[in-house]
Amino acid sequence: MTSSQLSQSRLIVGLILVVVAVLLFFARTDYATAGAIAIGVLGLISIAISRK
Repeated sequence: MTSSQLSQSRLIVGLILVVVAVLLFFARTDYATAGAIAIGVLGLISIAISRK
């Protein structure tokens, strides 16, 4: 796997994690809110890493 393919994969995974976090946030329970924040942070980190 080349570097550009790995970068693209990280971007896609990051976007999917952010979408899942947004969906969890709308569930409006205590555990879902905490999970949404954690998954959202992981997604943003993945997107940031893919841009390097």
